Amino acid sequence: MIRTKKQLTEADFKVGNLAKLTRENDVIIHTHTIKFGRPPTEAERHLFRTVLTSFCQTMRFSPQFGGEFVAEPIVDFVDAETALYTFRQKSLSGDWKELLFSILANFSAEIVPILRHDESAAFDPAKVKVTA
Repeated sequence: MIRTKKQLTEADFKVGNLAKLTRENDVIIHTHTIKFGRPPTEAERHLFRTVLTSFCQTMRFSPQFGGEFVAEPIVDFVDAETALYTFRQKSLSGDWKELLFSILANFSAEIVPILRHDESAAFDPAKVKVTA
């Protein structure tokens, strides 16, 4: 089986209007919206929470990626196909976003399709640019 690799562009990493950014003292709090292609099962919701929590834990103990995460993420499913996740960080710099998008792309390809991340359709299977 030939696997394809998703090619993300700079525009896919931009924060759009749906993302909510606030600042409390020296901590940046940002919330993002994920629209799934179908309602995740309870097990898939649990896995999504676990994936994001594991990502944040990795970032907290691997300063090479930057971002300075200060807490576990908050993940809320607001309807059958929509999740909000919130990160708390001291900085938005570093390579953490590329790693996050890679993890989300894997989740989308292997578990539950992600159609939108905020305004970005970077994960939408119908719109993904692939290379062999």
